[in-house]
Amino acid sequence: MLNYLKKHYFYALKFFKLNLQKNKIMRFSYFLKKAVFYLFNKPIIIKEAELDYLKILVPGWFEPGHLYCIDYAIKNLNSDKPILEIGTFAGLSTNIILHFLKKYNKNNLLYTTDWYLNNIKDEDKICDLNNARLACDYLKESFIRNVKTFHPKANILSSDLASDDFFAAWDKNEIKNLHGGSFKPKGEISFAYIDGNHAYEFAKRDFENVDKLLISGGFLLFDDSADYTNWGSKKLAKEVAKSGNYTLIRKNPHYFLRKK
Repeated sequence: MLNYLKKHYFYALKFFKLNLQKNKIMRFSYFLKKAVFYLFNKPIIIKEAELDYLKILVPGWFEPGHLYCIDYAIKNLNSDKPILEIGTFAGLSTNIILHFLKKYNKNNLLYTTDWYLNNIKDEDKICDLNNARLACDYLKESFIRNVKTFHPKANILSSDLASDDFFAAWDKNEIKNLHGGSFKPKGEISFAYIDGNHAYEFAKRDFENVDKLLISGGFLLFDDSADYTNWGSKKLAKEVAKSGNYTLIRKNPHYFLRKK
């Protein structure tokens, strides 16, 4: 029995060490690729004093280079057609988009959709929550509160649908507006920020749906698409940039494009 335990302990330890070594190699490879990218493609980082506290107060993952892309897109919008954001989390990026709309006196409507971690299961353990699903409501309520607090007069319509369901309702069905009432998403759009599921098949469906709606000269920003990442959204962004239908404005460090 003792020999049996020793044998399996040895194999478990070996497996653990191999995985630890693999993770270290992967992390090293990531940071090496990132360092090389930044050496030859230094992103433009702009300062926006009004957003300094916002980025502290509202949780979220926001690439600093996105400020330049969103500022550029909204400043150079050639239409008053709506903007679309796929993936909002607690509303950091949403408030940043709304800030630049106000800064440049643009009246474009902002559509947003996010499923607010709807894949959380009742039985998942999150601290002392009796039901883990309450975390979804917490995140959704945080988004609503953050938009209302920082941009109470914003021209915004938001849903809690997965992007596939949101696009299925486009020009067809009324859906719940998180800020009150209901709305039917419709028409064309002038700028899309794709920050939903970063797996290739999901990001591709989001892009295909966006591409049908995006006007000529409209802007497109892919989150987590930098060349040093391993996300499926990177693979997709590179395909779109090579398609001939979009002009690459800049990798900052993620792909920022304009439809021809």
